This record gives sequence, C-alpha cells and structure tokens, in this order.
Amino acid sequence: MSHPVVLDKSLVNPEIVDNFYDFLVFPLETAKTVEDFCRACLEVIIQRVAVRVFIVFRVEEGDNIVREYEFYPGEKPNIVSIYSTLKQEIPANQNYEQSLCWVKGGGVYLFPLIFKNQLLGYVYLETEKGEKVGSYSLKFLSGIFKFISLYLYQDRLEKKEKQLEEREKTLESNLRKQSEYLSYMNHELRTPLAAVIGFSKMLQQRIYGDLNPKQAQYVDAIYQSATYLLELISDLLDLSKIEAKKEELFLEKILVRELCEASLSLVKTKAEEQNLELKLEIDEDIVYCEGDQRRLKQILVNLLSNAVKFTEEGSVTLRVTREGDWLLFKVIDTGIGIDEESQKKLFQPFVQLKTPLHKKHRGSGLGLVISRGLARLHGGDITLISEEGKGSCFTVWLPLNPQENSQKQEKQDNDY
Repeated sequence: MSHPVVLDKSLVNPEIVDNFYDFLVFPLETAKTVEDFCRACLEVIIQRVAVRVFIVFRVEEGDNIVREYEFYPGEKPNIVSIYSTLKQEIPANQNYEQSLCWVKGGGVYLFPLIFKNQLLGYVYLETEKGEKVGSYSLKFLSGIFKFISLYLYQDRLEKKEKQLEEREKTLESNLRKQSEYLSYMNHELRTPLAAVIGFSKMLQQRIYGDLNPKQAQYVDAIYQSATYLLELISDLLDLSKIEAKKEELFLEKILVRELCEASLSLVKTKAEEQNLELKLEIDEDIVYCEGDQRRLKQILVNLLSNAVKFTEEGSVTLRVTREGDWLLFKVIDTGIGIDEESQKKLFQPFVQLKTPLHKKHRGSGLGLVISRGLARLHGGDITLISEEGKGSCFTVWLPLNPQENSQKQEKQDNDY
C-alpha cells in the first residue's frame, strides 16, 4: 500500500524554484507539446537522480487517465500494474497540497501534479537500482514537477479556449445558415400565401358573386388558416434574426401615449367582443421614451393580445410608470393567471400552456420569446408576476437610455 511523504513546506525555498526556472525557462517557452516539455524536464532530472522509469500521466475531465510522456531505456514496465497503482492505491480524499509524493517501496514514487488546487496528473518514477530518493532530491523533483503542472494547466486552458472558440464558430455558422434559410423560405412562402389571402378576401367580399353558406364557411377557413400561417412565418423569421443577432433597431424619440393608444386600438375589437374593459394609465411626468417604435409596438400588442385572449371577464390595463433609470410598461389582466411551474418555461420557444383556455386559442408559442428578445435588444427585459386564478402582470423594462443599455446587454450575452 502506498504511503504519502509529507515534507515541511518551508523546505521549498523560492530561490530553488528560481534556479529551476533558469533550467527550464527555454523549454517552457519553446516546447510545442507537453511531450517536448516533459522530455526537457527529464534531461534536467537525470543529472541528479538515476531514473529507470519516468512516465507522465494526465488526468482529463471525467477522471480519465492518459499517458502523456514515457521514458524507460531498459525493460518495459508493467503499465497495467502502474494504472492499478494510480486508480486503486492512492488514498481517497488525500490532501494533495500536503503530500509531495507517495512511496510504494523499491524506489517507486508517485508525484501528484497540482496547480491552483486542480489535480492535473501524476509523475510515476522508478529509480535505477530501487534506491531511495533523499530529502533534497525529493525537494528538487517537486520543484521541477511544479513546472510540469503549470504546463499541463496552460495546455488544458488552451484546449478549453480552442473548444469554446470552435463551438462559438459552429453556433454562429449554424445560426447564420438558419437565418439565411428562413429568410429564403420567408420569401418563397409569402408569395403564394399572399395570393391565397388576397383571393380568399375577394371571395369573402362577394366581388365575384354570392356564396352559399357552406362555401362562405370554407372561404373563411381558408382566409383564417392562411393568415395564421403567414403570422407563424413572420414569427419564425423574427426569432431567427434575434438569435443570429441580425435584428437592427431604429431608435427614435417616441410619444408614449401615442404608442400605447395605437397598441390598444389593435386589441380593442376583441376586448369589446368579450366585454372586457381596456384601461390606459400613464404617470403624468412621462411624455417620451426612446426606442424602435415598430418593435416596441409589437411587444405591447403581443402582451395585450395574450391578456385579452386569456381573460374571460374583468379588465386589461396598460400602465406606464418610471422606476429609477427605467420606464416600465405593465400589462395587467384579471385572467386565469399562470401557475409557478408553468412560469419557468413560459419564455421558451414553442411552449404553450395546457389549460382549456390555452387550447382554445392556437398560436406559434413564439410571441413571448420574440417579445423578450426585442426587449433585451433595447437593453431591457420582460418579467412576470402571476398567480393562478388571480391574473397576471407582464412588465416591459425599457431603459431611458436604450443604446447604452443594449451595449451592456450585448456584452453580458457574449460573456455568458
């Protein structure tokens, strides 16, 4: 069974480490691979310690152990036995920082390679004649192996950075291809759909003569289905642009009351059909906001439409207030509310809640995702407070300086 050799840390003199650096500064800076650097380290080691076997193992993520470099001028060692030592004989929960090496006996040593509290690998070492390594030599080896640990750590970081860069490039490429494909399909689908909508509208208006009840029913179904499909295509295109970061905002100074009244007017007919009261409340000191008027209107109309859809009685209120450096557009309804579990997935693409009222109203399940994406492009967000059976309040947070906040949001997205 292996046992740890614990040395006084005061023995590890910084001056000695400086001396090791003098030995290794050139290979540390010029070695192209871990193998090259380990070979350079071995050349320094064999000047002080007679080595029969020298193997460097790397511990990868998932605790996989792989050989990085090996040296044995004579008989090949029993690799299976060495792996067994690595995996079974090292004490569990060992404090690596306190143990400079484990000694198995017969001149066999196992050194953990540690940097920044991370176990990066091991050095397995056998002396030439099974001799015991003296205290000073152990200290010397420990100093050398600190540099191997550093090299493994740097190599691990570089590989992770490269993987992240490759993933980011792949993701950007996929998003770009998706956006290009959807843009192409948008054009290809809109053209025939526009014809279907146009001709069905003409039939609804009886331009070419009267229709019998059954024909009128079918024409209405054609018109509604084509219109719904066109809305779905538009939603998919918007989502693809937002995800690919190709959506551009055209910021301008906007009259808040005009924006709100225009948004409410688009849901007024539906609200009247359901005998719902529409309310507009704007703080007296709020006159202007800054943003992309078309996109802000899209956000508000989407939230108001949802509120009207899922409110069977009572009211829907659009309230505008100020809180610090933020302008808050609150859409408050007295509808069915949303339970806590459903709220967690509400802003995910294609999510539709499973309630009788939600099943009654079809939709793409993209409206809230797009609205939140557009709000975040402004440097803001959309939040929700709701209780099942007691209504909901969706709040659009719009910064008073959207350009500055959108830059901050973009930086946060990139960091994430």
